[in-house]
Amino acid sequence: MPGKPAMSMEMGKQMPQMQENMQKMQTQMEKLQATTDPQERQKLLQEHMQTMRENMNAMRGMGGPMMASGQHCDMMKAGKKGGMKKDDMMKHHEMMKHHEMMEKRMDMMQMMMEQMMQHDQAVESMPAK
Repeated sequence: MPGKPAMSMEMGKQMPQMQENMQKMQTQMEKLQATTDPQERQKLLQEHMQTMRENMNAMRGMGGPMMASGQHCDMMKAGKKGGMKKDDMMKHHEMMKHHEMMEKRMDMMQMMMEQMMQHDQAVESMPAK
């Protein structure tokens, strides 16, 4: 388990970059929707696709193993017995941090899916060659 805190720290370092990339994708999509020039539109679509790929690769790197469910059960038992030991409290804190990071990751995954759908709509609305 010594690798876990490093995993959380790595996820914490990547999160601001991911959020910045999500904003970049949104800006690219807004430009894409605003342009009427077919060549500019194609260029923006390619840039947007590249940014989506980079984000997906970064999200894969954020994954990491889930906390073993046995640890959660041990903490629940300790809580029912009348209190948590210091180690249990630390495990609980780590679990809560992990949960928070997973929520952020899920939010980003949802935003990525929305971006993909908008990208597909932009491609479909392009005039046929």
